[in-house]
Amino acid sequence: MNKKLEAIIKTGKRIAIASLASLAINVASGCASIENYIEPRVGVNIPVAETTQDYPAVPKVGLAYGVNINNAAKTVGIGVEAGLDYSHSTGQYIKTNSLSPRFNVSGNFGGKNFKVSPFVGVNALSEFSQVDIPEWDVHEKISNATLGIELGVGATLFGANARVGYTFMPASQNVKGMVTATIGYRFVFGKK
Repeated sequence: MNKKLEAIIKTGKRIAIASLASLAINVASGCASIENYIEPRVGVNIPVAETTQDYPAVPKVGLAYGVNINNAAKTVGIGVEAGLDYSHSTGQYIKTNSLSPRFNVSGNFGGKNFKVSPFVGVNALSEFSQVDIPEWDVHEKISNATLGIELGVGATLFGANARVGYTFMPASQNVKGMVTATIGYRFVFGKK
């Protein structure tokens, strides 16, 4: 599994570097445009367990900042995005707050008002849990962090954006990955 993951990362890096170099030349020559955006989003995390234990889906909210570099016709481009998601879950004896900083690179394909954007990125999951079991006199605070590689696809229609992704979490003790789905709206600014 680790060799496959390393191969995916290496291929993604090569594609990203080649695309960025090509688009940088186009921007410098005036044949491409740059746009910035801020995107508030809501969605859900669905943990995928390694065992038969099921984990419930958890609602989340987030905010992302991104930059898209498009060719002159705005039909092909590349984007980079950084974001932060927050979720809160409650079980019978445990309450968990989760923060998930993300960074990804995407390709953008489509017209002016509709784009499809496959993406690859890094997703960190930091969890802060409070465990309270009064009948056993257990009151503990637990925190952990897991790093994962995220693959997915997004679609933007007139600023409304929907994304679905899967984060591989090989180092996690509880889950092997996480499916994420979000919807949001892109507020574009700073077009050049």
